[in-house]
Amino acid sequence: MERRKRSAPAGLPYDALLEILARLPARSVYRSKCVAKGWRDLVDDPLNRKKLPQTLEGFFVMKPGTARGRGVGVEHFGFINLLPRPVPLDIDPCFSFLKKLPETEYLSFLDYCNGLLLFVHARKSGPFDQSDVLTYVVCNPATKQWEAVPACDCGCWDCLEWYTFLVFHPAVSSHFHLINFWREWREGSDKEGEELEEWPLLVCVYSSGTRTWSRRSQTDWNNEQGRLEGWRHQGELCYLGGDPQRAFVNGILHLMVWELDDSPIVAAVDIQGKTQRIIKMPAAAEGMRWAHTHIGHISQSQGRLHYINFQVGGDDDDDTKKCDELFTWVLKDYDTQEWVLKDTVSFLKLFGENICTVVAIHQDCNVVFFLQSKNQLIAYDMDRKEVSVVATLENKIWRNGIVPYVPNFADSLVLTNKH
Repeated sequence: MERRKRSAPAGLPYDALLEILARLPARSVYRSKCVAKGWRDLVDDPLNRKKLPQTLEGFFVMKPGTARGRGVGVEHFGFINLLPRPVPLDIDPCFSFLKKLPETEYLSFLDYCNGLLLFVHARKSGPFDQSDVLTYVVCNPATKQWEAVPACDCGCWDCLEWYTFLVFHPAVSSHFHLINFWREWREGSDKEGEELEEWPLLVCVYSSGTRTWSRRSQTDWNNEQGRLEGWRHQGELCYLGGDPQRAFVNGILHLMVWELDDSPIVAAVDIQGKTQRIIKMPAAAEGMRWAHTHIGHISQSQGRLHYINFQVGGDDDDDTKKCDELFTWVLKDYDTQEWVLKDTVSFLKLFGENICTVVAIHQDCNVVFFLQSKNQLIAYDMDRKEVSVVATLENKIWRNGIVPYVPNFADSLVLTNKH
């Protein structure tokens, strides 16, 4: 304790300063290292990383082996480091601690949230459905802790499609949730002859607190809740590069959905799988002609929901070669659903004729990351209007094989390293 008191800035007790820094955004914490050596030592102390907010350290790169829809059967792991220092030794970019688990040769990556990653362990490496899922695995690469979650037992084995999302809000609880959506196959039904309303997305939720799956029933919905849940009867989840468009903002999972009239909306879903609100896309975006292969991207940055899309021009049917401008909106007010245009820039000026896919928005600043030609990670700084190459990959990869990573160094009582 004496060493800590001497290293703290004059006039501020060590623990008090640590408590103050813990309440600041990660960007402000890292800037504070420039104030004095004592501040720098405090922020860099490995013991303090468990309490202080962390910034985007890089991207996990998962070279696919075999893929099925959203899941990526991983053959090789890698890491793209964004910080001007080596990857910390206690972060395992290759997930070697998972490879040592018994009977986990067929791992497919599914989702990530606040430092935790979700994999599915299937009984085979080829294309698989919900009935082939043996367990889910939730892990923390920073602490090498993991937890095996049993396959969903809510009767969703014979389904048309399924999606499992990881929800983790460490500022509120140490527990995580899995939200599983699926479209149920009904015996005797004609998939081709029925409308989408006949195949609603059903919901099951797993809580690490109860260690059980529970199916969410529609019987207790009131009229208002029924209207909010209408998207599950009249919409489909939007995919970009094999990845459903979702963002976790302020404890709520946001899902981008195509409705039957081909208009996108955002469904805000809580940890119980219940829709809390429907968010319309920016009114200014209505009527714009978007590239067919770029349905848009939603992401969390600086505590707010962001939306990015490409506008196209001309009459050529091949929209992928006619991208004109890149638009970025931020949702300023949830209650009024006010979107503010944050940035617009010429697509050709940034990237030329090459097509790019949005990977992520930096959580702490106005930087967007793109995947170009499936093997080059590019960063665009909205404030400086500058583009830089972050990394060039040896092999081409899908967008859902690049995972932004913000470490969570806190030890967990929930991740027990047990099946």
